[in-house]
Amino acid sequence: MKDIHEGDCGNHTGDRASFSKILRTGYFWPTKRRDAMSYSQRCDACQRHTNILHQPAEPLHLIVSSWTFMKWGMDIVGKLPKAPGGKMFMLAMTDYFSKWIKAEAFVQVREKEVISFIKRNILTRFGIPAEITCDNGSQFIGKRTTKFCESWGIKMITSTPVHPQANGQAESSNKIIINNLKKKLGSKKGKWAEELPFVLWADRTTTKNATGQFPFSLVYGSEAVLPTEMVVPTARSSLQNLESNKEILSEDLDTIDELRDIARIWMATYQQKIAKSYNKNIRLRRFQVGDLVLINAFQNTTNPADGKLAPKWEGPYKIESEAGKGAYKLTNMEGEPLLRSWNAIHLKLYFI
Repeated sequence: MKDIHEGDCGNHTGDRASFSKILRTGYFWPTKRRDAMSYSQRCDACQRHTNILHQPAEPLHLIVSSWTFMKWGMDIVGKLPKAPGGKMFMLAMTDYFSKWIKAEAFVQVREKEVISFIKRNILTRFGIPAEITCDNGSQFIGKRTTKFCESWGIKMITSTPVHPQANGQAESSNKIIINNLKKKLGSKKGKWAEELPFVLWADRTTTKNATGQFPFSLVYGSEAVLPTEMVVPTARSSLQNLESNKEILSEDLDTIDELRDIARIWMATYQQKIAKSYNKNIRLRRFQVGDLVLINAFQNTTNPADGKLAPKWEGPYKIESEAGKGAYKLTNMEGEPLLRSWNAIHLKLYFI
């Protein structure tokens, strides 16, 4: 059985193919099918090079923001084409409720830039948020940033490695900004920093599927006057006077809470539809404390020189505890804990 599976004429086939080959060769014993299945399942090479599972391993967990500017998603985009001043990175934050995006261009993004950005663009404009979701970048989890957030009572929530879905709002905003910059700039890629404010303005005055409202409307309680209305006058821009404007603005401000309640209901309905569609393809994967697992090695953390021949899975590691929402804390075989927790979609049970 070992020779047929991994010998000179073996090619590490699955349990059915190995069983069939043994049978056709003329060998027989009572537990042949079960032994072939067990042997293939425990083959170290087969486990390390088996295909990566792309089906969701956990139901979609909905993130709900109760009020405007309570929860923000933060992420860095770069390297981008060098803009005037040597700016090559963009730091962006998105409000989970209103979908309001705030972004700036930087030469480099360190802890100092992150803290300054939060102070200037979030704390002094929209108040202190309850939570900020980000990845495990050193700028976000460093001592200075952590101490700063603790001093203001801000909870930093980090996503699990190689699982950007955990910070999906920030990733979605980044995609929108980059796509709009591509379309506006054409061949003038180096002017992206100059065009960024206009791209953000356009996004803030565009209806969002999740809320059915403009981010500008949910933040300020009224619709923005667009530059187009100055070129081709509308009833609002040409017929209104100061008195009627005060009256309409007062009515908008009185009903802003109702507008946000409608947006909240719309968002809950939208999230339920997305979750229903997502959960159709779930292939649940649960692990117990003490289980041995392999980690998806598509970042090629083992040896970059292996190139295309690198294994798809690395390990084994041991499950130390559950971190919640389909994530687990791991240790290596010497008992040393890994610094970060890992999502179940990137783990695979290891058999010995």
